[in-house]
Amino acid sequence: MVMPEFENLFTSLNIGNLKLKNRIVLPAMETHMADSNGYVTDQMISYYREMAKGGVGLIILENTAVHPYGRVDRGMLCIHNERYIPRLKELTSAIHQEGAKVCIQLNHAGRQTLREFINTQPVAPSPLPCPSLKEVPRELTGEEIDQIVRAFIEAAQRGVEAGVDAIELHMAHGYLLCQFLSPYSNIRTDQYGGNTENRARIAVEIIRGIKNKFGNHSPIICRISADEYVKGGIDRRESKKIAKILVDSGIEAVNVSACNYESAYLNMPCYYLQEGCFVHLAHGIKEVVPVPVMTVGRIRKPETAERILRERKADLICMGRALIADPYLPLKTLQGKVEDIRPCISCNRCIESIYYGKMFCVVNPHVGHGEEENTIKTQGEKVLVIGGGPAGMQASIELSKRGKEVTLIEKEGSLGGQLKVASLAPGKSPVREFLDYLLREVKKEKISIRLGHEITPEFLDEFKPDRIIVATGSHHTLPTIKGWGNRDCLTLDQAFLNPDKVGKKVLIIGGGPEGAELADFLAHKGKRVILVEMKRLIGYGLPPSVRYHLSHRLMENPDVEVLLRSKVVEVDRGFVIIEHKKELSKFDGYDTLVGATHKVRNDSSIYKGFEKTVGKVEYIGDAREPRSLKEAIHEGFSVSENSDHG
Repeated sequence: MVMPEFENLFTSLNIGNLKLKNRIVLPAMETHMADSNGYVTDQMISYYREMAKGGVGLIILENTAVHPYGRVDRGMLCIHNERYIPRLKELTSAIHQEGAKVCIQLNHAGRQTLREFINTQPVAPSPLPCPSLKEVPRELTGEEIDQIVRAFIEAAQRGVEAGVDAIELHMAHGYLLCQFLSPYSNIRTDQYGGNTENRARIAVEIIRGIKNKFGNHSPIICRISADEYVKGGIDRRESKKIAKILVDSGIEAVNVSACNYESAYLNMPCYYLQEGCFVHLAHGIKEVVPVPVMTVGRIRKPETAERILRERKADLICMGRALIADPYLPLKTLQGKVEDIRPCISCNRCIESIYYGKMFCVVNPHVGHGEEENTIKTQGEKVLVIGGGPAGMQASIELSKRGKEVTLIEKEGSLGGQLKVASLAPGKSPVREFLDYLLREVKKEKISIRLGHEITPEFLDEFKPDRIIVATGSHHTLPTIKGWGNRDCLTLDQAFLNPDKVGKKVLIIGGGPEGAELADFLAHKGKRVILVEMKRLIGYGLPPSVRYHLSHRLMENPDVEVLLRSKVVEVDRGFVIIEHKKELSKFDGYDTLVGATHKVRNDSSIYKGFEKTVGKVEYIGDAREPRSLKEAIHEGFSVSENSDHG
């Protein structure tokens, strides 16, 4: 029975003749789980099977190359040859077995690729380079355009043979079809350039070609950028014209997105942008077309999705990163278990990960592996987990699920570790939501929790664990600078947790991710901030889109002064000496000095002596080496019989 507060979300809907059981869509998001030749892998099948099992209505497979010269990168799925059909058929069959419908997104990168990926010069409507990638593409001839039209039609046919229920044509994000649609990238003077109708000609030819081959058997969805957010690009007025042309050509739905590579910092909105930030674009398209409209843009929660539907701003809700964080979001919502949903923290590490390997999710270590791997129970082992931060909590949860007798020890008065600090900066409330989720999960399991408890050799002798998991975390230390002992200084954690102890004007040494977030936090509290960073940019180590927004927040704040490529070389009671381009400057007049440069793991030497007696002592998270939340969660998840012992 559907809960009344989510009745719209779980109402069925037809896209053409395709009936969807609910309004939740997994949009196409590249995983890099294809092999180097673009074939479906077992890991990809596991990933999408898990998505289908979680109750989503429609899965749109990641962008799939229709032509060997159209690959975005080496990890892109391909369909430009008959040889790809058998494995794609295995994938669609796995999705269907779990009750979801499946669509395949067909794409050609155009100028938004590199020679190293396709072994030739990229092609485009016009010889204009992508501002991000710089390489000048070769202008397509009329004959080559005909070949690309055929490539899309033949790829659609292969998709149907492989068992897909619908076809999505990727006309967004600055790829080839978007390049044709946009006056920003199309300056042709022939029948494929000029006015809106001419720029849309290639898209219309593809749509009509697919319709001529399949009729209404396979509905066509077009994904468009309703606003490219670049000067001279597609804007909201132009995208409405385009949407009408596409619908008149026979498509059954419009998937409304935004941006291209130049505006990619907006395309995957991080925690600095409001939830549902592109819904207004979908609403604008919905006003002018009679077919279902999908919306996207940091829609993290079922409550948000339901509100969008209730307000009739869209007909279908794309929840990409939210479903990566928890594929079971639809099923949990349907069952009234919204609090059990693992929240996406909008950190964009998943987006960053596909450029360096296969997709991962910071908060969901199951990605690409399947939840079922952790259901194997082995009874009888007595495990002591020391440290109640994210690594310790995740390890306790996983071990308890496997039937272990778990005791979780935390020296502080509450669980959470550095998540409590990480959630304080502006925009970081999703981190607090994830902490609350972990706390609920710990509470659900049969875990003995001891707070305010210090480990002693006597306690370990008495407790006699079969195994020890050390998750004692790390702490921030002050940098070593000449004269440092001449004045009091706060660590980053102290400044975050006690902003009232920070004076009206503060100088922060270290503009890495945490130092930059502290500057934002203190400025938000009404402090005047000087941020000193040795590198040429602040927030180094954050995903580019997150770093962009944080940098702009600080650079545009009149209460924040950022000194890049600068180094504090001396500290005294009333001033600091800063070196910039080999010149020294004296800075004074600040009330508080904060060092935000180093993290060191907390001392865990006491446990070394128990490796011989206990036999299994494992160090995870920052207790092994100070890193990020991703390592803490993934190592907590991965605790196993075969783990390293120190």
